[in-house]
Amino acid sequence: MAKSYVMNYARCRCFLESNVYLKNFGLHVSFKSEKQFEDCYRKKLSEMGCTDLRPVVYEIKEELERRRRIPYDSVERSIYIKANYKPLHPDIFELQDAFLHPDVVNLLHYVKEGSIDKAALALPYRTHGVDVFSFPIFNLEFCNKLISEVDHFNETSMPKGRPNSMSNYGVLLDELGLNEGLLTPLRKKYLEPISQFLFPEKKMIEFDSHKAFTVNYEENKDTELAFHFDNAEVTINVCLLANCEGGELFFGTAGSDKGFGYIHEAGNAVIHRGSALHCVLPLLSGRRVNLVMWMRSSSVRNLTCPMCGKTPDLEPVENGWGDGFTVADEFPATKRT
Repeated sequence: MAKSYVMNYARCRCFLESNVYLKNFGLHVSFKSEKQFEDCYRKKLSEMGCTDLRPVVYEIKEELERRRRIPYDSVERSIYIKANYKPLHPDIFELQDAFLHPDVVNLLHYVKEGSIDKAALALPYRTHGVDVFSFPIFNLEFCNKLISEVDHFNETSMPKGRPNSMSNYGVLLDELGLNEGLLTPLRKKYLEPISQFLFPEKKMIEFDSHKAFTVNYEENKDTELAFHFDNAEVTINVCLLANCEGGELFFGTAGSDKGFGYIHEAGNAVIHRGSALHCVLPLLSGRRVNLVMWMRSSSVRNLTCPMCGKTPDLEPVENGWGDGFTVADEFPATKRT
């Protein structure tokens, strides 16, 4: 019987045992078993002041269980939010060119024409170190509306998931309902051409999924972020609000002062490779809110997982984009729907 294939989205199984962030120690760990964990980390954690591993192990198991349940819990939250949440600003749920800085709109026109020289003039981007760029993307009216929408959502009793183990006050924008009308069109229409323009070697790469969320840095909440790299081929980080002192983005390596900083400005985006090591310096006062989009290409990550650096051990997910990997599901052609 003839066979047919459908591509399902998936995640690498390393997500279920590796790269777990212990905030109290500023340490990323792997956890395959209690024995493995104790053998690998008991001495280091003891040197960092840990006298009892039991609460640490409990914390890790809680995080890994959260990760295991993400495909199911996210769907449940999304369904409930869609049925019960009343947006404060319904107009921002559909992409409009009026939200964007005029230079970004002009850039798209020139990129489509293949006029690279004109595109370079159309987008007033700045270079910050190696392969880190910034440019204006949104007007302040849109930024303010999106912030107030997220704040409004946070004030409700709607169920909420965390973007990742390092961020406690962000919002998953797909669950809020912003993917279909706003963020996916933004990625496809604008961010992909901009990425291919700024990173020419990615000219033939298609970004076929993304993960988008907000981060919030504020006194008595999240105030800094340890060094890390992103689960993305390309990251775009848009500042929505920067009424603060401190809280700069810093690119470099842990334990070294060599690198460079980036000061956020509302309406501007910084774009970089997901593999670029970066952190957030301590916020001293005020508040900063950003929209972060991890853009992913299955054709790239299917070869090597960006998190474990190995050929991915894939686990298909029934709903959503997983972590942007794809795996072929074989079934008889007569059973296709």
